[in-house]
Amino acid sequence: MAFFSTRTDYSVILLRALARSKGFISLRIIAKNNRLPYRYVSRLAGDLKKAGILKSREGVLGGYALAKKPKDIRLIEVIELMDGPMAPSRCTATPGTCPREAFCTLKPHWTTMHRKIHAQVSTYTLASIT
Repeated sequence: MAFFSTRTDYSVILLRALARSKGFISLRIIAKNNRLPYRYVSRLAGDLKKAGILKSREGVLGGYALAKKPKDIRLIEVIELMDGPMAPSRCTATPGTCPREAFCTLKPHWTTMHRKIHAQVSTYTLASIT
């Protein structure tokens, strides 16, 4: 069975905490309140900032905040940023990389499954889990 990575899990926890807060908040506070390792959360915040999902501000009233509204942050975007393409098989994630692809009788089924999973997960936003 496939699971989301710790990177994805902690990123969603971080984003959810920011969605529930008003304005900028310290990562140390979020890490402490959610029992997450601060250094790990700090690295994730950097990746999320580079992707345009978070913004930061320095100073006494600084910290991190969402750069978008929670309804505009799709969880599939976070999942794929942290874990790469979400797919049930290699041929649906990166076509042309499987040596069996040309004669595989399962590829049409994996492709259908991939489309359905991706479509379903794409319906979830940060707002829908906050």
